[in-house]
Amino acid sequence: MNVSSDAPQDPATTTKCAAQGDTTHCSLRAAIMFGNGRNGSHIINFVGVTSITVINGGLPQMRAPFTINGNRVTINGNGRSCLDLTDSGTAGLGHADGATGSKIFNLNIGNCNGNGISANGHNYTFSGNYIGVNATGAVAMPNTGDGISLSASRVYPDTSSGFLSNLYSQFPVQPVDASAVNAFQSQLATTLASLQPVFVNGNVISGNGGDGIEIFSQNLAAVFVSGNMIGTDLTGNIAIANGGNGVNLTGTTFGNMIGPGNVISGNNGNGINDVSGAVFLPNFIMGNRIGLSAANQAVHVGNALSGIYVDSKPDTSGASFNPSFTAAVIGPANLISDNKGANNNAFPDTGADYAGVMITGASNGVKVLYNTIGLAEFPTGTPINSAAFGNKGDGIIVTTTGNSITGNTVSANARHGITVRGSSTNSTSITNNLVGISAKFPNATTLGNGVDGIHIETAASTTVGGPGASDRNVVVANKRNGIKLYNGGGDTSGWANLFQRNRVYGNAKTLAGVDIDLEHSPNAADFDHGEFPPNYANRDQNTPQICTGTEVSGPCIGAAAPGNSGANTLARWTITSHGPANFRMEFYSINAATTAAATSMVFLGEQLVTTDATGRPASSGACSGARCTATLPPVSSGRRIVMTATDVTPLTNVPSGANTWQGQLKCFLGNNGIILSACNANNTSEYSNVVAITGGDVLFANGYDL
Repeated sequence: MNVSSDAPQDPATTTKCAAQGDTTHCSLRAAIMFGNGRNGSHIINFVGVTSITVINGGLPQMRAPFTINGNRVTINGNGRSCLDLTDSGTAGLGHADGATGSKIFNLNIGNCNGNGISANGHNYTFSGNYIGVNATGAVAMPNTGDGISLSASRVYPDTSSGFLSNLYSQFPVQPVDASAVNAFQSQLATTLASLQPVFVNGNVISGNGGDGIEIFSQNLAAVFVSGNMIGTDLTGNIAIANGGNGVNLTGTTFGNMIGPGNVISGNNGNGINDVSGAVFLPNFIMGNRIGLSAANQAVHVGNALSGIYVDSKPDTSGASFNPSFTAAVIGPANLISDNKGANNNAFPDTGADYAGVMITGASNGVKVLYNTIGLAEFPTGTPINSAAFGNKGDGIIVTTTGNSITGNTVSANARHGITVRGSSTNSTSITNNLVGISAKFPNATTLGNGVDGIHIETAASTTVGGPGASDRNVVVANKRNGIKLYNGGGDTSGWANLFQRNRVYGNAKTLAGVDIDLEHSPNAADFDHGEFPPNYANRDQNTPQICTGTEVSGPCIGAAAPGNSGANTLARWTITSHGPANFRMEFYSINAATTAAATSMVFLGEQLVTTDATGRPASSGACSGARCTATLPPVSSGRRIVMTATDVTPLTNVPSGANTWQGQLKCFLGNNGIILSACNANNTSEYSNVVAITGGDVLFANGYDL
């Protein structure tokens, strides 16, 4: 292609590309027309041309395989449509699959009416292009539609449940850190080769009127988007906003991978908008910078709304049942910070419409794994000790059932770290997260979220922590409460929220609060009280009481304070709750007079007991006269003990759907989105009173226990 004119192919010339009126030269329009009418694939190279202005109507649709080596040539759409590829071709010319297999490299495409590139079909590659910006990569040259719009009308030969199950069985192992993401991407592309992947890599896609990239249709899968600047200039440090989202997945597209290496910032919508609906296989989002600039910590280029917005669920139809039970995998190694969407309601316990990650709509089976949400790294891999890059809303919001949040650092966000809300929201799993601190800066207490670390509002059957050592969450340094339960509704909402083996301490940094807060005394300790099950969250599970050795009434009369005895520490305790019921008591040591003042918390162990009809511990084993003795590992003199109580009464015999809180209960099974019809009660209390240890000194490991 050696002329900048927009002339069509000369109709009298059939053996070569020839611009009408100048048959010694080949224009881009003529090259497309000539290739569409000839069999085989075609290569378009540019010689002696720097720019092309479209004047003779939209460019012809590309209906044959083309490789365009752009050589940084600018296509100025001049208000007309630009590159349009389709998989509908002419079989007689050997183009039965149209433009399938086409590749477009190193073009600058702007001022187009509609999308910079529209591509219907599979097996395309778009690399090194500037779409929506000029040849410098720094000045907007907007297309009115999307930067790149990908769709497919031709169905895949087989998306049956058997085919999908076999395909999923070959998926690479889920990575847990940045070091394995590139290998995962490569292996996934190989696994999905039969779906004819599309590759979008190394482009600048900014300044467009619509989305940066749209991926649409259940007939389109295995799109790999990596190494792009989406919503910024070439450097990734200056916002050149796309009018919509950075990346938009919609129309049940599946098996796509966004990342690694994308900078998705500065967009006027969400960074990534995954509204793909019911998907046959999960979509993956790994290794991206979402809301942060590429390398300049002096600038703030966050997306205008949320970092990632998800409304997606696994397809459960018999014909194409999603074998993974997973709709989206977010992580590992996404940096999701500095996004600008904030809630307009000053009261932090209502609303919360924007977040680093928002999981809402009909979502189910969404996994948020091993990301950093609210903190920054400049460059990637070099974290900074600053709260300046928190998302302006919450870190993570969940408003739907059956999703999991695992292994993330969620700190420095303006509102809550993790919010789970809605009376119909249940079975959320929250495990192994750092909420309000960072493992890179374990002694920093200035990185807490602006209100609560974990905020659960009317939701039920939320699992925070678990029985394994790696299940526990560390919730420290948040401005108000560590974990807060809010808006319990008796038999309709706010019950069966399990807190197990977490380290929740050192919160209430600037606002009135406690480390675990049920709403009986909002943002303050409950201590021993009569339960009011119909009215409060977790059915107002009462706290246990550790005997102090000074009681003048009740079961603790005559009991010694916690103390070291030989190789163990003995703690006597009691509770006034409900029964008959089964309880798990968990014991922790701290290094201060209150959990909020503590800078260290260590899990000591647990004890299983039953209560009688009066709600007091039944006499058996370690319990007698409504008082129990716990034998714990040795604790240093001068440290203190605190405990929680969790009702773990089995409810499996309650008919599913019964009009009681037990019958409505649902439980989360593992990390795969499967919801059980019934489970244990799992109502956890606030912390008990804090009591000092007496007796001889023993060695003890301080620190954050990360």
